[in-house]
Amino acid sequence: MHIPLMHIMVKISPLKPYLPRNPEEFTTNPYDVISDEEAKKLKLNPNSLIHLILPDGNGKEIYENAAKAFQRYKDDGLITKEDQPSIFVYRQESRSFSHQGLIMGLSLQDYEEGNIVRHEYTREKALKDRTNHILATNVAAGLVWCVFSANKKINKTIEKIKMKDPIFIFSMNDYKHFLWQETDTKIIEKLAQLFKNKKVYIADGHHRAASAAEYRKIQLSKNDMDELDKPWQYLLSYVASDDQIQILPYNRVIKKLLMSVEDFLKKLGEIYEIKQKDRAFDPKRKNQVAMCLKGKWYELSVKDKDFKSKRDSLDVAILQDKVLNPILGISDPRADENIFFVGGVKNPIDMERYVTEKGNDIFFNLYPVNIKDLEAIADLGGVMPPKSTWFDPKVLSGLILHDL
Repeated sequence: MHIPLMHIMVKISPLKPYLPRNPEEFTTNPYDVISDEEAKKLKLNPNSLIHLILPDGNGKEIYENAAKAFQRYKDDGLITKEDQPSIFVYRQESRSFSHQGLIMGLSLQDYEEGNIVRHEYTREKALKDRTNHILATNVAAGLVWCVFSANKKINKTIEKIKMKDPIFIFSMNDYKHFLWQETDTKIIEKLAQLFKNKKVYIADGHHRAASAAEYRKIQLSKNDMDELDKPWQYLLSYVASDDQIQILPYNRVIKKLLMSVEDFLKKLGEIYEIKQKDRAFDPKRKNQVAMCLKGKWYELSVKDKDFKSKRDSLDVAILQDKVLNPILGISDPRADENIFFVGGVKNPIDMERYVTEKGNDIFFNLYPVNIKDLEAIADLGGVMPPKSTWFDPKVLSGLILHDL
């Protein structure tokens, strides 16, 4: 159900965060995309955010060590507290792709009321972990990536903020990173008015958002009145125009095909037109899948396009509903050990290696989900299949630490 525009209201807030003294040394990728190998390497640097977001230890010790790391950053002057309420513009720039957005607080009351729209279920174990983490540290270090429908006035205001010198410029992960700080109350108020009737969609960071909402509920239970301006009322967010988004496919890898290739292709042929290809390739459009099966590539084109909903038209949904579950017996892709997910890999030759060199049987190379499809599904209260989108490049954690 669409929410009538007059009832939509997204309240934004400037922040008084901690900023890193040396962002190039301090910042990291978001905790949930850092591999064990990368984490091990980062932990060699005592000045890295890694000790806060992925601390060592077992059980409660993990969260205690996170809190100790945050205190050490403050004691050692690795981060400094901002006195003036600020909104920030964050830009990532490379030769092939650039994007930018605002870093600010979004009202968690709006999150509860559905004006900050979700499209994924959260997992209980992951949510409990992030909630325990935020309760122990009282700080949010990772951004929740949100998008809004492209708006000329908002984008023009962002460009105005960028007319001053950035407070940070550094390079990491093949991108140049810029951060501008805005303390002018008139500009902040203008942005507040521009967002008043905007709906905002969570693109990436559902567990970070849900744990912040849990933290807020706990704080509200301790207070006699609704303290509207407390930092914990706001979600640390990176908010970007939906025309500033690059979505890559979140591909699927099947470790073992538990039937003959012939039987599998026969069953697959009931759902897709199948053409064998002579080399690795990317799908060219929605409802086309590139599949590497035991080293051979096939183009799969959906036969029946009479979809009941926008969600059912997604390639990740078709694959799950008509192939992974009924044919391969993978009913819960998050839990099944015969499947794993690969996001952010752009070259189909690299994808092929998952089969030819890494011992897996099938690589499904999908066409990326369109951001407008995500928004339409979220508007109707729908939920995307697990691991549907890989937003690229990832926004760094630790640029802004939201002190709760």
